[in-house]
Amino acid sequence: MKRTLSILMLSAFMVCGADTSGKGLSVSPESEDCSSCTVYKGYVSGNMDMWKKGMGELQEQLRRDPKGCTLYTLVEARYGYIGYLLGRDDKNSARAEVEIFSGEIEKLAVYPGYEAETEAFRLALLGFRMGLNPARAVTLGPRALKQLEAAMKVGNKSPVVWIEKANSEAHMPAFAGGSKEKSAESFREALRLFEAQPGLSACNWRYLNTMVLLGQLLERMDDYRGAAEAYRMALKRAPDFQWVRDELLPAVEKKSK
Repeated sequence: MKRTLSILMLSAFMVCGADTSGKGLSVSPESEDCSSCTVYKGYVSGNMDMWKKGMGELQEQLRRDPKGCTLYTLVEARYGYIGYLLGRDDKNSARAEVEIFSGEIEKLAVYPGYEAETEAFRLALLGFRMGLNPARAVTLGPRALKQLEAAMKVGNKSPVVWIEKANSEAHMPAFAGGSKEKSAESFREALRLFEAQPGLSACNWRYLNTMVLLGQLLERMDDYRGAAEAYRMALKRAPDFQWVRDELLPAVEKKSK
């Protein structure tokens, strides 16, 4: 799963049936942990078959007990899987997953407490559609800017919203508000918000992925020491994170000498 989730999750602004009534469910992602340790292990080990297994487990869990927390975790996992498929340029498979993703987002919107996350996923969806058909950037780009505003309006305390903000800032032209420096600060804010959550799950792959995103961005800014620091932060949390341990960190350490 090399060059997968983290790289593609930066592409959002590049030109390029369960019962979901939600009755009685007002739990937010920060107050209940439904993280999939199977998905997390797939991310850390680079094993996409394990990632897909985790998605299957979540689907079965959702079928048995349709909770907003479980649906959120599934949508998040699919978000990462689409990034993987686009990274392999497997647009046919990605296209099918994007349509499933779109439907799941609207199901998640029914559950109280997931407003910010829903808006962030809607923003990512526009990015995926641009990735599938870069020509649509002319019409989808302005919509994405408005969607970013909507996401920030309801989710300025949500780390996943700040991740999408960072993604947009990294790739938008300067006249539209793009800036790698701003993007780096937004990634740092996302990390701060993750760390402020009570009981941050040990299986939260998005937290790790944000460290990698920050590291890759700093590399592109020629801040090799900063990138190495971000990668070491990821390894401190997950010493067996193969991609960072075996590839990203050694490469950037050579550049920083």
